[in-house]
Amino acid sequence: MKDRRLQCIGPVSISGALMTALLMTALLLGTSCNSKESPRAAYVPVAQLEQTYGRLIAVANSPTPNQNGTGDLLGLFRGDDGTVWGIPLSVGSDGTVLGCAPPMLREAPVSDTLPSDAVEIVGAANEPNGWREGTGRLGLLLRDAQGKLRWHLVESVEIKTGPLCWSQSEPVQILKHYRLANAATAH
Repeated sequence: MKDRRLQCIGPVSISGALMTALLMTALLLGTSCNSKESPRAAYVPVAQLEQTYGRLIAVANSPTPNQNGTGDLLGLFRGDDGTVWGIPLSVGSDGTVLGCAPPMLREAPVSDTLPSDAVEIVGAANEPNGWREGTGRLGLLLRDAQGKLRWHLVESVEIKTGPLCWSQSEPVQILKHYRLANAATAH
C-alpha cells in the first residue's frame, strides 16, 4: 500500500515541480528580455545648469545607505523663485564640474519643503546614523535670520520617465534628485 501511494504522489510532485520550474524560467526570460536600461541623461557644464536651475550654492556626496557611496556628488542650486534643486554632479578628466538634470526634472513634484525661517543652506551631507552607516537621506544644515543653525532632513523625488542620471562609478545606479520648496512659498 505504501508503494502504491508513492507511485501516485511521486509523478504528481515531479510534474508540479517541473511545471513550477518551467514557469519560473519563462518569467525570468520574459523579464530579462523586456527589461531595458533607462536611457542616460547627459552630464553638462554647471554653467549651463545654472541658467535653468539657478546658482550652485553647495555640494555634498550623493546620499546612499550604509556609506555604500557611489563616489558621485550632489549639487544644490537655488533658483530665482527660491526653489532648491538637488542635481548630481561629476568632475570631468580635465577638472570641469558637470551636472546631470534629466529633461523631466522641471516637471517633477516638490520632494520636500524647507522651513520658512531658513535663509541660508550652510552645507549638506548624508544623514549620519551610527558607526559608518547612513540612512541614504540628505541632511541640510540651515541658518535662520538670527544666525541659529539647525539640521533638516529632506526627501528626494524620483524621476520615472525619459533619460535618467546614472552614477559615474560603481555601484552603477540611478541617482537621486531634489526639488525643495520654501514653506512660505509652497503651494
